[in-house]
Amino acid sequence: MSQAFHGGRLPEAAREFGLPRDAFIDFSANINVLAPFVSPADWEKWRATITHYPEADARSLRGQLARLHGITADHILPTGGAIEALYLAARLFAGCKIGIVEPAFGDYHRAFQAAGCESERIALAHELWHAPINEWGHLLDPFDVVVLGNPNNPTGALQTRKQWLTLVEKPWTRPKRWVVDEAFIEFVEDHERETLLPILSEQRSLIVLRSLTKSWGIPGLRLGFLATSNLGWMERLRGMQPPWSINAVAQAWSAECLVPANHARLLVGLREFPKLKKRFETELSRIPGLRVYPSAANFLLVGLVGSSLEASRIYRELGRRGLLVRVCDSFHGMEKGRFIRLAVRTGEENNLLARELAAICAELNRRAA
Repeated sequence: MSQAFHGGRLPEAAREFGLPRDAFIDFSANINVLAPFVSPADWEKWRATITHYPEADARSLRGQLARLHGITADHILPTGGAIEALYLAARLFAGCKIGIVEPAFGDYHRAFQAAGCESERIALAHELWHAPINEWGHLLDPFDVVVLGNPNNPTGALQTRKQWLTLVEKPWTRPKRWVVDEAFIEFVEDHERETLLPILSEQRSLIVLRSLTKSWGIPGLRLGFLATSNLGWMERLRGMQPPWSINAVAQAWSAECLVPANHARLLVGLREFPKLKKRFETELSRIPGLRVYPSAANFLLVGLVGSSLEASRIYRELGRRGLLVRVCDSFHGMEKGRFIRLAVRTGEENNLLARELAAICAELNRRAA
């Protein structure tokens, strides 16, 4: 199966491996498996809203998001997932010279190319993937707009708010605009101290992209938002966004779920991820031939350093066992066949994946001996 651009491709996996979709444990999509439970009765209730138009501008949702994140409603644009926010931001900078820090989410490059931008990949050397931004920030100087994920997908690297502010305040040859994708920021320990949302009003050259689908475990609803204190930009973005970008079911879910009490329950679950991730990382690190990279997000990048190990082969062997992982061949700047990415799931599921992966690697190493 082609692994281009995205994980979570269950229909294709079902066809490839001859298993029903619900037979897979999906480690290829980085979704919060500890999100607050939503009952079937609630989904049935919200389903009834599909016979009516939703709010065309999702004004009520905008107010909810502003209250939840402590920022001004005028600084928020609800979107159909962080992906719509990305493609809208790209159109805002049509004609500009864009620098995209790689390896990174493949749609950064696609979005800015589609918008007619002069988009250039800033491919970091392997040893800089987890380095502080001040060690490679000089590479950003030639660009009008800089795009980066924080934490980065697929490396899991995090640039702290302090590191980012130091970079912004540098004397640049060209004035900088910044697009920072925080799709995975809520999985970071003490993420309230690292997100850029609280300093948004002081940074008019900044756009922050956020996803609700990952942290709340609702990828099929397509919910996210774009945030900026540059009201000129926001006016143009609202003008570019078609009406009814947020469907009625998503708006109904938001009205009942995006409330302080439910948000508190979400945060309780999110606090479990560092412990789950640490145990998962420990188990994976014991497998000969694997290198597990540190990650601030809810996934782990795994390098295949053993000569007998190859990413697509491991993907197929795991897929036959109902375990779906992400091959990283589509990420620019990563050696093909040498990396897989694994979502952090429940402790039981993580242990199962580690056991099966260890058995596969042992067999492949034995055959090569």
